Amino acid sequence: MWESIGTILHGDPVDKKEVNRMRDLVLFEGPETKKKLVKFFCLLILSSGIATYGLLGDSVAVVIGAMIVAPLMLPIMGLAFSISIADRLAIKHSLLISIGGILTAIAVGFILAWPLSNFFQVQNIDQVMVRTSPRLLDLLAALITGFAGAFAMSRHDVSDTLPGVAIAISLVPPLANVGILMATSNYSLALGSLLLFMTNYFAILLTGAVLFGIMSFPKVAILKQSLSAKRSGIVIAIVMLVLIAVPLGYTGHNIFINNSITQNVNEASINWLSGSGFEVISVDAESANEEVILRVIGEGELPPIADLEEMIKGKLYGKTLKVEVVYSSTYFLESG
Repeated sequence: MWESIGTILHGDPVDKKEVNRMRDLVLFEGPETKKKLVKFFCLLILSSGIATYGLLGDSVAVVIGAMIVAPLMLPIMGLAFSISIADRLAIKHSLLISIGGILTAIAVGFILAWPLSNFFQVQNIDQVMVRTSPRLLDLLAALITGFAGAFAMSRHDVSDTLPGVAIAISLVPPLANVGILMATSNYSLALGSLLLFMTNYFAILLTGAVLFGIMSFPKVAILKQSLSAKRSGIVIAIVMLVLIAVPLGYTGHNIFINNSITQNVNEASINWLSGSGFEVISVDAESANEEVILRVIGEGELPPIADLEEMIKGKLYGKTLKVEVVYSSTYFLESG
């Protein structure tokens, strides 16, 4: 059954010629190794630079451009393919190249951002901050993208979809983000960006290895003496995915709670301020000191904060409410 499914996925039965084509495509070996490595690291440095300035400039278009140029998916797919055919030497080479690529992308982000670190606040840049809180949904998306990448690389007739796969999976931007955040001494945020990358890395690795296996590449490659390498690689990828899923689930839960608080406070505040001459500016439920900050602006007498507290009682999940009020050009703080 699996053999027929693999043939359907690949389009044709996998033979030795196809195995060799895939090796040439995703592995760094043979007489062209040096040339491939130079091309890989040149593109990686360029894409990391594009990603760094795109993130700092808060430009979605530039960040997408960096994703298209980025070659980092190649050694990851090479590692997935090597695990599927149980080739220890190819596993070692692909792993070392992908680690080298990871360190290079982080270094580029750090080097380019460090001289500019006094001229921007990362907390005010959406493209930077959005990559610091990965969610369980990011893991699920990465798993599907890993299948798409392996499918596109293994078939000639859909290889033109690879740019779309590159955009769908976020590899270089999170690494450049790590460098930016390290350059600005935001180490906890940098760990969040690194977690996002590792989520994508292990998801691609696992789903890629599984799909290559279903397509019968291992059967044709006949490297049975290294079967333990295949098992070990897949087991490691699964364990890492499970470990990554825990913090992703925690982060996703916090995002759900904060969104719920924001919605509850916003709706209650609109009713609370109705007819008072004030209106809501913003609701911030992500304060580090467990406060929900409600910002309002207007003129006249502010309604009693106790009324608002009664309306949202039990809806703050243990957090406290703080109301920041702007009267014309005067700014002061009231706490509830």
